[in-house]
Amino acid sequence: MKPSSFDLLVIFTQPPLSATSAKEALDVALVSATFDQTTALVFVAEGVLQLVKDQQPDELRLKGIQAMLKALPLYDLDQVFVQQEALTRYGLESSDLLLPVKVLNSSDLQQIMACSRNLLSF
Repeated sequence: MKPSSFDLLVIFTQPPLSATSAKEALDVALVSATFDQTTALVFVAEGVLQLVKDQQPDELRLKGIQAMLKALPLYDLDQVFVQQEALTRYGLESSDLLLPVKVLNSSDLQQIMACSRNLLSF
């Protein structure tokens, strides 16, 4: 895989509904993309669970980020990466996810991280 370079790589590590960090991460990514920074999202470890389809946080009286995730193409945020090992750990396939993603092994993710200017982990 040819490494990609991004101005900002936003890394999601937390499971859904556990804190406000996922919303904050998306806010940062959307602002970055608005200012024409090449921005990508990476979902690793428990963060991959943020992308699982058909979550219903409203039933728990919580706010999820699914609506914001669906709006990513409006901001030209179409570079979404998922760690293969995380999918495997949770028994998920890319078809189980809310968005089209590029599934990468840890080595490829490390290359993208090494080639990107700024990394923010949430």
